[in-house]
Amino acid sequence: MALEALEFRIIMKNYILLFVLLFICSCSVKKNVLPDGIKKYSAKKVLRNANKTVKDFKNLQAKARLTINNNGKDRSNNLNIRIVKDQQLWANAALGAVRFLIDNDSVKFYNKLEKKYLMSDFSYFNQQLGLDIDFKTLQRLILGEIVTAISYKDYVGESESGYSFKTSIDFLNKSFEVLTTLSPYDFNVRSYVFDDGANKIFLSYDSFNTVNGSQFPAQIRLFKNGEILLKIEFKSFNLVEKINIPFKIPNNYKAILQL
Repeated sequence: MALEALEFRIIMKNYILLFVLLFICSCSVKKNVLPDGIKKYSAKKVLRNANKTVKDFKNLQAKARLTINNNGKDRSNNLNIRIVKDQQLWANAALGAVRFLIDNDSVKFYNKLEKKYLMSDFSYFNQQLGLDIDFKTLQRLILGEIVTAISYKDYVGESESGYSFKTSIDFLNKSFEVLTTLSPYDFNVRSYVFDDGANKIFLSYDSFNTVNGSQFPAQIRLFKNGEILLKIEFKSFNLVEKINIPFKIPNNYKAILQL
């Protein structure tokens, strides 16, 4: 049982990292290139708009290409992604061999190649991964929205990337200093830096799409202590009225952990 619990934590840490980062950049149709002479807004107006920005959609589905750098070698995979807003996060990888589903109450996962699955409630998921977030917080992070409100007193200055604001949050059972940089032109989050004093995680949002009047990240890069870990590019994207979320664990699969 101890071995299976360890296996559970390893699997979940790998997959939740992938899917959180995948969902963060949930659109790819046309890159938003800033033309000459575009208006630049003040830091106060940018912050005010970024704090109240909520992506407007009912159901989302996309196809993406994920490239992971492991010891200097790149490994790429195709993924299908679906989101039912405020309800479910679903992903399908490796031609259906791996399937993952998160909702308000549970986390579910199965692997067709190994014929194993897990079912967990959200609180146990947080406990095992060292997280302290609920479903809605996870969704805001996934959609590239500001996770917690930032005030103007957090403003620390302007750089070529935009206006930066420094806050602190508890994440992974640690206290992190968070540097959030917002674009002065379109109110988008341009980057996050999470710093716990020992490690720095840097998320760079490299391009954006406009879909139904909302801005979505189209490509991101993830760095840890200056070394790139992964890059995500979305190949297609659709906002739809109805969406299918297929998830049924076969009867002969072995439980990794079940609560």
